[in-house]
Amino acid sequence: MKDFERLRRDCMREVEAAGICISDRITFEINRRARTRWGLCKKNRDGSFRIQIAEILLADERISEKSCKETIIHELLHTCEGCMRHTGRWKQNALKMNSLYGYDIKRVTTGSEKGIEDYKSSELPVKYVFKCKSCGAVIYRKRESRFTRNYRHYICTRCGCAAWSRRKVDGENGNMVLCSGEY
Repeated sequence: MKDFERLRRDCMREVEAAGICISDRITFEINRRARTRWGLCKKNRDGSFRIQIAEILLADERISEKSCKETIIHELLHTCEGCMRHTGRWKQNALKMNSLYGYDIKRVTTGSEKGIEDYKSSELPVKYVFKCKSCGAVIYRKRESRFTRNYRHYICTRCGCAAWSRRKVDGENGNMVLCSGEY
């Protein structure tokens, strides 16, 4: 397994050497459950940031240290002021890092770009389908969340109505099961 602490320190040093100001309130963790992403940066309510890196990046020997560093730096760039999206300053900072260090930091990276030719992220099947009773807007969800549990309290962004019906998809054969309301 790659030395995450060393990679993290190297990345932070490189970003700072490039003149990019990142937050000084960042915590890192290795995500052992991540199946569909390489990394994640979340901004907490107190203004601090939590960066998660997928364990597969560190454990799989086919993935180079350079690829790991690209992901870590990608997430570090999100901690810059106004950089939570992949536009504007985030994109400028990514281009700066790419030109200075020869990286290929971008919005999305595939498994083959990381060095795993046969990599397939274990894509989750859709578990829930919600339909607005007013305008017919449909929302798909792959896992349980606040919205899937409390959908009656959410309004439709298209029409403003709070009238959802929910269907749960049977995992074995893909059939829909009516949970509430009429669909």
